[in-house]
Parts: sequence; C-alpha cells; structure tokens
Amino acid sequence: MFAHKTKRYMTRAIAEELHSEILILLWQLIDRQKEQELTLDYLQVFELSVSEGQQAITHRQEIPERRETWIIPLEEAEPIARTVWCIDNDDGQMMLFPQDY
Repeated sequence: MFAHKTKRYMTRAIAEELHSEILILLWQLIDRQKEQELTLDYLQVFELSVSEGQQAITHRQEIPERRETWIIPLEEAEPIARTVWCIDNDDGQMMLFPQDY
C-alpha cells in the first residue's frame, strides 16, 4: 500500500480547506513510514489538533495497529483541528475528509 507517489489525489474540500503546508506534511508522514519499510494499511487516519499554538498530528491505522503522535510547528499555516483520511485502492491514493467518503 502507498507505493506509488505519482497517483495522489485529493477531494475538492481538501484542496479548498487544507493548507498546502499541512497537506504536504501528511503525505511526508506516510512516505517516511514506507521508507522505514513499515506495513501500511489501505486507510491512514490523521487526527489534527492544536497544541500550544502548534499542529498536533496523531497518525494511526488499524492493520497492523499503529499510532504515532507529533507536535509540529508550522511555518505558514495556522494549526487546525480536523480529521483527514488517506486511502490507497491500489490504483491511486486519495486524501479526503471523512465526510467526503
């Protein structure tokens, strides 16, 4: 899962509401796990929240179960509180808000 970086897409809501700095950061978190040769589930869940003015990101998946949290200072974007999904269907990868599903 998440092997092909060239077929990455996003919903219109993601394009309109998610700052590009955060969007790129989320894809990079997936790429890092792939580089570490970790097994990735078809659904990657990012729970974004604000922690002392910085972006808190909890990245989780169900199979195999894994959860990791980062606190990241953003350079351009304001931290937000949202949930973002990334889904890999073997044809491509889609970033979306859960309500877009």
